[in-house]
Amino acid sequence: MIKAIIVDNEKPAIQILKLFLEKTNQIEVIGCYLNAPKALETLITLVPDVIFLDIDMPQMNGLEMAEIIQNQNINTEIVFVTAYNQYALDAFRVNAIDYLLKPLSMDDIEKTVKRLNKRIITTPSLPKVNKTAKIHCFGRLLVYGSPEDTPIKWRTSKAEELFAFLYQNRGNSVPKTAICSALWSDIPEDKVDVYLHTSIYKMKKDLQSYHIPVEIKFSNGCYYMTLPNTYSDIEEFDSIIDSDLPLDSSTLEKYERAIILYKNNYLDSHEYLWSLPTRELYYQKYRNLIKLLVNYYVKEKNTIAIEKIIKPLLENFPLDEYAHETLLKVYYVKKDRIAFVTHYNHMLRLYKNKLGITPKPSIEALYNSITKNT
Repeated sequence: MIKAIIVDNEKPAIQILKLFLEKTNQIEVIGCYLNAPKALETLITLVPDVIFLDIDMPQMNGLEMAEIIQNQNINTEIVFVTAYNQYALDAFRVNAIDYLLKPLSMDDIEKTVKRLNKRIITTPSLPKVNKTAKIHCFGRLLVYGSPEDTPIKWRTSKAEELFAFLYQNRGNSVPKTAICSALWSDIPEDKVDVYLHTSIYKMKKDLQSYHIPVEIKFSNGCYYMTLPNTYSDIEEFDSIIDSDLPLDSSTLEKYERAIILYKNNYLDSHEYLWSLPTRELYYQKYRNLIKLLVNYYVKEKNTIAIEKIIKPLLENFPLDEYAHETLLKVYYVKKDRIAFVTHYNHMLRLYKNKLGITPKPSIEALYNSITKNT
């Protein structure tokens, strides 16, 4: 099965192409993206065999994205999809295997798939590059190099925080002033450079001692950190959440994988004030994913699966009203009065002690309904 991603700024165009590709029974669409920058972020994680790429897009057009892929020696085929045939010559200059004109036809898709099969079968694949580092950001920051079973023991807490800050801003040039303001806001301006340079030195030494190659560049008052061939839980999480794939039986495992990855809040064990907006962003992504999965499981009448994902949410976020109400609804559907009343009373005490409030009317109505005949 050929693994493909689709990049097009028009969602209906993505849905039509995805339908055509899956009809061939030879293409598995593993990601759909509405813009090129987001697709580029996930290429290393997803490793598609082919990218179906629209040319005329805002921010970064398809030809620009193809040039980046070519310059970075990313081993993937490119098929351009566009409504304009004047781009054909430019497309083949960046070694595209094919060029599809909109509106698409099944005949054209099948011809392209035949070309892909020939190219992928006859072209020897590049050896897979082993990841030199694994970074876990959900919960406590853990960075693994060699040996893989032992996380880095940082020389200082500031070296660890500096790494976390630069990694959060990976792919971007970070102004020195922003770093100093985030990590050393209480240090006089004339002394902060010493703290910064010392922490950079210690951070690099820590990474190198675990055989993790790192490059720190400084230009125009900004730092830029590069970590080649690195796996991270948040990048895998993002590649799933941002793939724009519909939730169905064929993609369920991917979305359940994202739930497993979210062991706790982003950098939850660290009191980094600068990380709080990103922490909230990932929490909302996780919560929205929970809701998406719950709706799917409700249609499938799978109450066991709902319990399985809701209970960890409550363990990490005990005041989440949606999670409490969902779990109570599960007990209600199962007619498990004991579990319902036990959890309801627990929630009642929790809300009263922590928030000074009572459950909302819809929850009280469920309680009254399940207890009225007792």
